[in-house]
Amino acid sequence: MNHQIHFLENQTDFDRVMDALATAHWIGFDTEFVGEKYYIPVLGLIQVVSETDIFLIDTLRIRDLSKLLDIVADPSILKITHAGDNDYRLLYTLFGTVPSNTFDTQIAAGFVGYNYPAGFGKIVEKELRVTLAKSHTVANWEARPIDPKALEYAIEDVKYLPALHEKLTNKLRKHHREAWAREENRKWESPGFYVVDLHKELFANDLVHQIDFREKVFLLRLYRWRIERAQSSNIPRETVLQSRHISTVLRSTKGGPNAFKSNRTMPEGVWKKYLDTWQALWKAPATEDERAVLDSIPRPLPEDPEREWTMELLYHFMKKQCLEHEISAALLFPKGDFNRLKSGSDDFDHDLLKGWRAELMGAELVNWMKKGGKVDVAWSDGECRLTM
Repeated sequence: MNHQIHFLENQTDFDRVMDALATAHWIGFDTEFVGEKYYIPVLGLIQVVSETDIFLIDTLRIRDLSKLLDIVADPSILKITHAGDNDYRLLYTLFGTVPSNTFDTQIAAGFVGYNYPAGFGKIVEKELRVTLAKSHTVANWEARPIDPKALEYAIEDVKYLPALHEKLTNKLRKHHREAWAREENRKWESPGFYVVDLHKELFANDLVHQIDFREKVFLLRLYRWRIERAQSSNIPRETVLQSRHISTVLRSTKGGPNAFKSNRTMPEGVWKKYLDTWQALWKAPATEDERAVLDSIPRPLPEDPEREWTMELLYHFMKKQCLEHEISAALLFPKGDFNRLKSGSDDFDHDLLKGWRAELMGAELVNWMKKGGKVDVAWSDGECRLTM
């Protein structure tokens, strides 16, 4: 693991290194970025590890990253990451790059006994007997020169990826789960994975089911306006308008300044700055596109205590399967998706009942997860008998 460290800060050196890596069988990489101040994060550094070298790429000085992006998209070169979905989302957002041939140590660990998502340091410590110093996880990656301690942290983030890949691959192979991990990684290799639903916040807000049509139109516009303003100023949505104030704006805009003055939770500077804009959004008639979006909002289903109890029971059977096979239940079936399935909603990822998941759970359990149904319980002589 004695890698040579190279800091790349000019285009000529970068292009030369990337040309050489383009013939490699694999690379490991990680990104460092500043996201809390911007709508689109600023990419400050990319670390790439090869068999003998670690390259620290100054992305504020090297503007043309196309040769590296070509490697990320090259199906003949394996890309090793940890929690790589964040890195790939950023590369897609900034450059439209879709990765190919990926291996993620966090995903692999979830198949061989670790909770998902497990931190990089924990896996490295257990698998490689190395303790990482994580004191610069929130370093300012826009600052130049970069803090030497932060660079040491950045190096550690990729230095152990190759050895970790080897260890986890051996464990996957031992448990016959290489194909399962590959299937899970493959979801990152489709452009559809990176599509952002602009109405996600609207659909997730329970308030949309409690208000009249005109208020729904305004709520839809308010979320759109917040995104558009954040994009145009490249600042976070929460900086434009905090989510906790959305309901206040919804209730008070039609009442004008007096309605806001009577609400002490809403900062005066915010509503005074935007009130005219909000009132214009409130008054404009609904468009056909807006009506179509509102018509597509899933209707809340009536409460069904029997189904809820049955699905919770089945979920625990599923967790039991995970315990027996040393696979993270959170990797098998994320709780949020399960809650949507439990409610009877069709708005969940149907792929979660296919592939390696279906193989692990078995056809009978998958069938009941899809259909629900009734479970009869009979207690007798220290025995509990469940009949489906």
